[in-house]
Amino acid sequence: MPRWCSRTRAGLGLIAAGALVLAAPAAWADAAGAPGPAPSLELTFVGDIIFGRFIEGGFAPIDTTPDPFASVRPLLASDLTIANLETPVVAAPPAESPWDSRMRFVATPAQIATLPAAGIRVVSLANNHWYDMRAAGVRETPGHLAAAGVTAVGAARLVDDPAPLVRAETVTVRGWRIGLVAVAAVRNTHQRTGEPVLPYAHGTTLATAVEAAIGAARPGHDLVLVLVHWGTEYADQPHAWQTRAARRWIDVGAAAVIGHHPHVLQAIERYQGGLIAYSLGNFLFDNTTEPVRHTGVLRLRFVRAAGGSGAPCLADPVFHPAMLSKQPDHHPEPATGARLRLVERRLRRLSALRPARTTWRLDGDRLVTAGGCGAAAPPPAPR
Repeated sequence: MPRWCSRTRAGLGLIAAGALVLAAPAAWADAAGAPGPAPSLELTFVGDIIFGRFIEGGFAPIDTTPDPFASVRPLLASDLTIANLETPVVAAPPAESPWDSRMRFVATPAQIATLPAAGIRVVSLANNHWYDMRAAGVRETPGHLAAAGVTAVGAARLVDDPAPLVRAETVTVRGWRIGLVAVAAVRNTHQRTGEPVLPYAHGTTLATAVEAAIGAARPGHDLVLVLVHWGTEYADQPHAWQTRAARRWIDVGAAAVIGHHPHVLQAIERYQGGLIAYSLGNFLFDNTTEPVRHTGVLRLRFVRAAGGSGAPCLADPVFHPAMLSKQPDHHPEPATGARLRLVERRLRRLSALRPARTTWRLDGDRLVTAGGCGAAAPPPAPR
């Protein structure tokens, strides 16, 4: 793993005199100080993370005193690990939900500290639970993440921010400039006038806004990745419009599209030179029912083109099956034995169906698919 020696906070949503302050996109640098980017880069992705919710008796936090990520740390070790953080972060969660609904999430700064300790250094905040602690939680969250050493992308923005609402935010690691386009296609409440604005778009607006963000980011980045919160909860397959949009984003220059929100693992498609994970499911959640507890860690290794010209190649996509457990408290753990076979069968079955038409095979305790660098790429999936 790289040594993270410096981090500029210019692009993080910081708290100053109670206001949300946003500036230029965040940047990271490693300690090597090499004049050029590393020849390859390994990125790791996981699904939705919550640290607690409101139940009938009040706030029910997940216990993080035993590290919930301890057993999966080896799977998370890479140059950069990215998750979807489904929880606002506040120093003092209220005793009761600020909404009539109990389906509201929240985390504390102490719980958030488990993220960088596990290697999770970047989280997306562009999701439907962004407003669970109302505007005060929106303003407070990025500052707590910054203090913990976690970069937030897709955070709500100031109303008068002149930049496009859906845009790439820059993370630099091992000399690679990565543009992350984080956007939500679902939300639990309407946008309130005069309050920070969620990077949100839906339907044709979503497809065109993300396409524009990719086009704007490609000239200045080695990779552009889309982190999108979309789809239908607990559905086995994505909608046709999701497939059309994701493939279009790969066509115009995205290296990968990583989806969240359905709370279940969906197909992972090898499309052209890129990859589409329609939903990675949950990674830390208090729901451990079938098939919600099926999850995993997606690892993508990118190799720079010879001479540094041309788009990097996606080599050897790997998926490490994992399972959510509630004993002794909620946590993900590597799937082994019968649990491994359950996750394997789900991912292989769903990915083999139309529209993904992607074959994954078991290689030890991980799943791999064809189309690495130097090998023949799989034929384009039918549109």
